[in-house]
Amino acid sequence: MMLNRAFDKFILEKRISGLKEVSISDYRNTLTRFLRSFGNTEISQLAYDDVGSYILGLYKSGLSRATVSTYVRNARIFLCWVSAEYGLSFDATKVKIPKSPKKVVHIYTDDEIRDIFKSIESAIPWITARNRAVVSLMLDSGIRQCEVCDLLRTDIDRKRNIMKVSGKGSKDRMVPIGRVSLYLIDRYLLQCPYESSYVFMGRTGKPMSRNAVKLFTYRLQKELPYSFSSHRLRHNFATNYCIDHVRKNGQSDVYDLSILMGHESVETTKKYEHFAHEIIAAENSISHLDGVWEIEKMTEF
Repeated sequence: MMLNRAFDKFILEKRISGLKEVSISDYRNTLTRFLRSFGNTEISQLAYDDVGSYILGLYKSGLSRATVSTYVRNARIFLCWVSAEYGLSFDATKVKIPKSPKKVVHIYTDDEIRDIFKSIESAIPWITARNRAVVSLMLDSGIRQCEVCDLLRTDIDRKRNIMKVSGKGSKDRMVPIGRVSLYLIDRYLLQCPYESSYVFMGRTGKPMSRNAVKLFTYRLQKELPYSFSSHRLRHNFATNYCIDHVRKNGQSDVYDLSILMGHESVETTKKYEHFAHEIIAAENSISHLDGVWEIEKMTEF
């Protein structure tokens, strides 16, 4: 069987298992280059070295290391499925996923958060209210773009300040929602001209699309002097969760955070624990040099 044919079966199985179209689209987009190279190759003829050449080609094409990592990760998922279904001449689990470069997460200050919300403006008042509610949820609850778009009014439990979201793989989970976010959602709902079971609506009366979230966050990024995106809001939620819990309880509760984030493994979440401890350590550091000289009395330089 050719790899192209196997990929069609792979996608069909994912659909049958209930994988969302957004995730299906991600597989298609990230594996296009791989299938362009090996789609007409017999499964039995694909070699480990071929995969290595593909990875080197990704680097040479100028893609970022993070993008290469995503492409290779999805290629390995596909190849592991092929191996289980039809067999490969090599162990697909041995395909190494390049590590994404470590980047310091920009944690928004209180003033920056206020600036973000002030910068959210639209010519249509209810759209302004909607976008502010969306940003508040991503920053306050750590939910993804697709989870924002799929949120139903009945998913919000106002008595317990929690809400149900449907994450990757159609897996439901409970996440927190603060009083400010609830206030902004209610303010938006009072102005929204459409009645629907969905919380967030688009301009035409249909549920808000993922692309609409991307568009307004992209426009907002151009208005701000620092990096901004829906994913950065999710990073901020996770890092602040760890910082707040360390300061209050002396530990980051990273296991609970992994559940709130919808991560398959706690290992994925541990990077936020590291960021949080990094920030706390820097803020609590005592300058030895400041103890050598009193800055007010410095006359030696």
